[in-house]
Amino acid sequence: MQQPGAAMRTALALLWLWFWLCCYAEQEQTRKGLGQECGWAELGRCDTNLTCVPETLTDPGESPGPSVCKPVPQSSGCVPCAEVQCPKAKRQCPGSHVTEPCGCCQHCARQRGQVCGGPHWERGYCDRGLTCTRFLGHVPATPPETGVCKALPGYRVDHWADPHCPWQWGCNIRAGSCDCYGTQTCQLAFAYHSMRDCMKTMEEDWRYAGMTEEELEAEQWECMTNGCEIQGDKCVCMKKSCFSKPPLLSEDDCENQLEQTRCANVSCPIVPVPSCPPDSFLTAPYTPLHQCCPLLPALCTCAFERCPAEPTDCPPGHRAHIVTRGDGHPGTCCHRYLCRRGEEESATQKREEEED
Repeated sequence: MQQPGAAMRTALALLWLWFWLCCYAEQEQTRKGLGQECGWAELGRCDTNLTCVPETLTDPGESPGPSVCKPVPQSSGCVPCAEVQCPKAKRQCPGSHVTEPCGCCQHCARQRGQVCGGPHWERGYCDRGLTCTRFLGHVPATPPETGVCKALPGYRVDHWADPHCPWQWGCNIRAGSCDCYGTQTCQLAFAYHSMRDCMKTMEEDWRYAGMTEEELEAEQWECMTNGCEIQGDKCVCMKKSCFSKPPLLSEDDCENQLEQTRCANVSCPIVPVPSCPPDSFLTAPYTPLHQCCPLLPALCTCAFERCPAEPTDCPPGHRAHIVTRGDGHPGTCCHRYLCRRGEEESATQKREEEED
């Protein structure tokens, strides 16, 4: 009979991840002041507009050193967490689970074409490989500006070491042991918030791995499932038998059905959908939390990945010149190049010199 160690560890890790998303974020946490020690759940999180920063950096696999609460950089655009209404964290996301750079709310990372940024980053943080960019132009959006998630050439962010994000501390199970460390990221990087929780899972794994077939068969397992049902104007979540009727909904499906019911009789203004030039694409409309109608309609924004690269196959004695500079606006997103003989300046370069 196959030992259930790996499967049990995976199941418990996923269970803890669900608990951390759905429950831990809602618990009242100890908030530490400027200069106080922070980091682990037992030590507490930093107060509004403070972030937990290690006094000495550690590598993955090393135990994190002491950390203290320090001011959040002013450029982050953060406001007090008490003024922010966090959406309920979803269990399933099309991309990553993240926290916004101010460290107050967990949410699904925004995908290509979705809005981001805003005051306190309340409109979301982009997934890996994407940058929160201004709708027009080719520079990142800086909160409280609202931007759109898309690829931005020449601007790369290491999402596992992002200076805009708070420090996180936690543990993952790797090679049969608890690997605990800290990292500056908005990604949901850890399955376990503390060494204690990680070791508890490891102990359960070891207990089942050491059982004989007879002991495993003697274990009485009752098939139970977690889920939710709509009761009045809210979703109520509970644990029931796997065979109960009707079957429970996932928390995400329950919230979606509740939102659809609430907005069923709401009429939203009809906004024409623009037709975008070939060098751009249509963004997703943005509807704020608990509202039925979009606040921002769908807009055209540049798809920089469609821009042609500078020619490298000019004839001998010729080189590529920019004849029209792209300005990051739909229709004129990209540079236009021509191969010209010798060192002759392009028309755009000449015009810029004349303007100077």
